[in-house]
Amino acid sequence: MGRGTWSWIVPDGLWELAKPLIPEDRVRPQGGWKQNTPDETLFAAIIYVLVSGCAWRALPPCFGISKSTAHRRFMI
Repeated sequence: MGRGTWSWIVPDGLWELAKPLIPEDRVRPQGGWKQNTPDETLFAAIIYVLVSGCAWRALPPCFGISKSTAHRRFMI
């Protein structure tokens, strides 16, 4: 991942260390449409929020995921 789309956030080797630690997305009890967000994108969004110190609600739209999805997956 380090040389891909999110290389400006996630350096080489970090994705390989984090990949086995990211849990599978659970099926939400309220149902509804499930967006298949790539784990690499989700991880980059979480790293962005943690490093920049911005609020989850200020997550830039360039990640293509909602702030609630990123926060929910972070809290798992």
